[in-house]
Amino acid sequence: MKEASTGRSRETIRRSSRRVFLRAAAGVAAAMSGWRATHAVAGTRAPAGALTASIRLDESAGTIDPNIYGHFAEHIGGVIHDGIWVGRDSKIPNVEGYRLALLEHVRRLGPVVLRWPGGCFADRYHWRDGIGPVEKRPRRFGRWREVTERNIFGTHEFIRFCRLAGFEPYLAANVGTGTPEEFQSWVEYSNAPAGTLSIADERAENGHLEPFGIRFWGVGNESWGCGGTFTPEDYCTEYRKFTTWVAGYGVPLYLIASGPNSNDIDWTRRFFKKWADGARAPMQGWSPHYYCGTTGHALRFTRDEWYLMLEKANAMEKLIRDQWAAVGEFDREHKIRLIIDEWGAWHPEGTEINKAHLFEQMGCLRDALVAALTLDTFNRHPDKVVMANVAQLVNNLHSLFLADEDRFVATPSFHVFEMYKPHQGARAVRLDFAGEDIGFEAQGRKGSIFRLAGSASVKEKDLTVTLVHTHAAEPCELALDLGTGRAAGVRRTVLTHAELNAHNTFEEPARVVPKSDAPALEGSTLRIELAPASVTRLDIRLG
Repeated sequence: MKEASTGRSRETIRRSSRRVFLRAAAGVAAAMSGWRATHAVAGTRAPAGALTASIRLDESAGTIDPNIYGHFAEHIGGVIHDGIWVGRDSKIPNVEGYRLALLEHVRRLGPVVLRWPGGCFADRYHWRDGIGPVEKRPRRFGRWREVTERNIFGTHEFIRFCRLAGFEPYLAANVGTGTPEEFQSWVEYSNAPAGTLSIADERAENGHLEPFGIRFWGVGNESWGCGGTFTPEDYCTEYRKFTTWVAGYGVPLYLIASGPNSNDIDWTRRFFKKWADGARAPMQGWSPHYYCGTTGHALRFTRDEWYLMLEKANAMEKLIRDQWAAVGEFDREHKIRLIIDEWGAWHPEGTEINKAHLFEQMGCLRDALVAALTLDTFNRHPDKVVMANVAQLVNNLHSLFLADEDRFVATPSFHVFEMYKPHQGARAVRLDFAGEDIGFEAQGRKGSIFRLAGSASVKEKDLTVTLVHTHAAEPCELALDLGTGRAAGVRRTVLTHAELNAHNTFEEPARVVPKSDAPALEGSTLRIELAPASVTRLDIRLG
């Protein structure tokens, strides 16, 4: 996790700038049967545009790994303390010290992966500080703004949270200030059966007789920056030291190397040139990080900045293609897959709910569309991307949840992740779009963005289609061609709001939530009206 630069606040979106008129009389089904919107643009009203999309059920890039819907929890601000962990003696409803409301919500997201303890924090974290009796654990420099890390939340506490939440653990090891011996000892402590090694007996003495069975191990984090400021060649040398002869004790280890800052192809090529020069150290994953940053402010932005933000999010598509090709120059069989284990928006400070929650930001409808665009991109590349981790789970950047003392709220991005859950483990199928782009001018440059994007997947007779309609003001009609398929029934879920910067708060937790209906649609071509600034999921039962 690197600290992003912040920009100046821009023009505030006016509450009256966009109105949605529902043409049905009452009820969710009636409300969702059609959308109409008006928006004043220089005194005129632009007509709704028509779009087409086609699905090829016989063309698939592979099965969508549920772990692309993964999460990230770093020791920073309010992520661990006040977010995940409130303490066993807390008056806040909890299970064994873990925030109950958070557990109840994350269980709705599916059995995906959670990365810990960093981020930049990982390269100052020594895992032994976080085991044994809590009262005897040392207090250390917490990395962020000279705070104190008390180490009350260590390996055992993290694993227990994962078990309660249904997450698979992913541990990030310390390369910046750690040693290969420290890393390999952590693997042995976690995975060796009691009775085989003294260090495994120590784990048993600390309360966990059975091995943790951890598969995913990150070898460093952002080694080009906070993880050591290495050159690619120097980091490759360290990576080799850390990963040679790591014992798995029956667990097929999945070792992940620290990739570049955004789409830095030079870093990737230089690392892999060194990696291929002689013995190739074991590696299963390569982890570029991409933050699309901000345009304006978390809650104050112009309509053109709305489009620019979505365009920046769409850069993930090029990153995946470019990094895949660069790694493939040295890994011809493509055994190494992409792990995008930090991604999301990064806005200027000013909307945090608690000043002690470093980098916390309020997530609005725009962030929900950023999340949806990104998840659709991952869905379209299941052969390349097998894990991704939005930054971060709670009380931070592109968070799914905000919490402060006994208050808790799910952001619009949480609802996107829940809406997209049917894609997990499904077979991705080809989805093509045709339609005009939307032009914009923001921050001194002109650009354009597609009006519609999405992804599609199939499980037996269930076809899931997710769609992101980027137009800020006007609805559109979509003609969706199912190709060789035929719809026997359709259920539709839509996330949108009349205000582009709408967000959920402790006082209004359901301001931006999805609504569902079952439109009377069937056949091989479906005609659907899409709300402006919306995320839509279609659950299509194939006949």
